[in-house]
Amino acid sequence: MEVRQVSVELGVPVGTQVLVCGASFAGLATAFWLAQLGYEVTVVEIARGLRRGGTPVDIEGDTIGILARMGLLDAVRAKVLPPRTMEFKSEDDGTIGVMAAQQDAKDERYEIHRDDLLDILFAAIEGSVGIMFGRSVRELANKSDSVAVTFDDGSRHDYALVFGCDGNRSRTRRLAFGDADFSYFMGGYFCLKVVPDTELLPPNVSQIFSSPGLMVMLNGYEDRTDLGFGFRSAAKIEYDHRDRAHQRAMIHRHFDSRGWKVPAMLRHLDADEHFYFDQINQVRMPTWSNGRVALVGDAGYCVSPLAGMGGSIALIGAAGLADALLRHGHDHEAAFGEYHLKLHPFVDDVQDRAATSGMAMMFPADDAELAERDRQLGEGDLKL
Repeated sequence: MEVRQVSVELGVPVGTQVLVCGASFAGLATAFWLAQLGYEVTVVEIARGLRRGGTPVDIEGDTIGILARMGLLDAVRAKVLPPRTMEFKSEDDGTIGVMAAQQDAKDERYEIHRDDLLDILFAAIEGSVGIMFGRSVRELANKSDSVAVTFDDGSRHDYALVFGCDGNRSRTRRLAFGDADFSYFMGGYFCLKVVPDTELLPPNVSQIFSSPGLMVMLNGYEDRTDLGFGFRSAAKIEYDHRDRAHQRAMIHRHFDSRGWKVPAMLRHLDADEHFYFDQINQVRMPTWSNGRVALVGDAGYCVSPLAGMGGSIALIGAAGLADALLRHGHDHEAAFGEYHLKLHPFVDDVQDRAATSGMAMMFPADDAELAERDRQLGEGDLKL
């Protein structure tokens, strides 16, 4: 479907300036749609370039149609990775169950490297959107007709609308909504590292080893392997997000005694400081907008890695916001209200499934939950 160009007829004055905070999937997609709607768009990103790295993302469901509307589906299909088989392993490397890689002819589902999707989205806005890398927002002030924005260098500018697309730890959310904690702790912690070593398992295969309260995961590709460690915790753990030594010590404390491929994985973890560690959490908010500021993607409704839909929900959210703005034109309050009303039930469902069946599948809490998961695997009842 061709994207409709709109401006004056919907009450969006030509040259109306808006700010997108964060060059994430959500930020780049939001910037794309806003430019199509006739806004003059600026993206501000605290990093000095696109944030690269991380695990591949799944593209499925409504996201397929959204990418088609954006004219980007062919570019995504050109970068699709081969389907991966998921194997659930025992500590002696026996196979408990297999979820075979299958492509349902009725349901398109793709996996694409995160960097490839970033490049596709960035290319789609290049030249039509202003981008400020290495900059951040220091203050936001909602006014009746605009948002006053103060940047980190002290400069100030008024924007008609501001969109927070800056992730789970969103600064935009804090500036617009205050210090309220919208984080929903799911009872665990997760560590991820990407290595060029491909000897740990065959390509196009994922392997998972779980014991009560613990999980390790390997994703194999032709040129890299993703290493994942996860452990349950009844309460939040206080730690410095910049203290890699402390984070690594927590992983060793939980996994040093484990067999399977864990010792080799831990050697990779110890090789350098390049890994991701964080609590497994979601962002749950009663509303995603305050005045002329709205949140998109993880900033407003992080679903957690266990949902496997972070990239898709970012694109779905950006398109849903754009559709609401298209219908309501200059009436941002009505648009933001519709955006929340229509998308929130879907987000709630994804978050609830991740917090229940997702945790039970990847992080069985005890022997009984592990046995039930393995039973479902054996009978072919377990679904991704």
